[in-house]
Amino acid sequence: MFSQFTHYLAIAIVISVPITGIILLIDKFYFKKHRAKDAKLPALVDWSAFLFPVVLVLTVLRSFIAEPFIIPSGSMQPTLYAGDMIVANRWSFGLRYPITNKRIFSEEGEGVNRGDIAVFKYPVDPRINYIKRIVAVPGDVVDYKNKALTINGKPVQYEYISAALEPTSEMLYTEYLPSKDGIVEHGIQVAPYNTTADHGMALKQQFPFKAPEGQYLAFGDNRDNSADSRFWGFVADDQLVGKANFIWMNYKCVTQLKDCDHIFTILK
Repeated sequence: MFSQFTHYLAIAIVISVPITGIILLIDKFYFKKHRAKDAKLPALVDWSAFLFPVVLVLTVLRSFIAEPFIIPSGSMQPTLYAGDMIVANRWSFGLRYPITNKRIFSEEGEGVNRGDIAVFKYPVDPRINYIKRIVAVPGDVVDYKNKALTINGKPVQYEYISAALEPTSEMLYTEYLPSKDGIVEHGIQVAPYNTTADHGMALKQQFPFKAPEGQYLAFGDNRDNSADSRFWGFVADDQLVGKANFIWMNYKCVTQLKDCDHIFTILK
């Protein structure tokens, strides 16, 4: 419900820019000339003069620079925990038009690499934002068996770390994911006895397969507790919102004095 509210709020902010701007222009070039110098501004014009710079700045910031998000679940553990407040930059995946999210200057696929933590519109319901890690880009041939990825015929390397903090029955590994810029080294969490995603039960996409043009495969780092591309399919290029690269705090640090070690953390 909250995600849907923020979706409609974002649309309202964008639409408010031309509406308030037009009101101010009409007043400047017509009504102002017929109004006494000491006359009080009409309420609509007064409100527009206040709102226009605010909604304009918000639109520019959210559309082209950066946008904040709160992580709602543990599907990205151990990288992100529920309550983490992150910043996603909007230019990493190319500048885009507000609302339509179509690229302005860049080509499809430009700036998107394996290993990127991506915020995107949930393909099943675009009003909701999801966050997962890009594990395959267009053209990649992907297999996933025994909780391990194989990309273009080359098995991805893993290294055991320890038991997970929560739940302790699960295990932490380091995944070495190949990318354009080298190896992306990051943590994943797996449940040894959960085989739903391994065997393809109820999966949207059966392994192995080739990622189609303009489509990306996105997994949660909490591999056995994540509703991701294995269950609802690919992420299209025009559904990408931004690349998450910074945790500035966890709200539990303020409300419960917990998870304060997540303050000012750079993501990888």
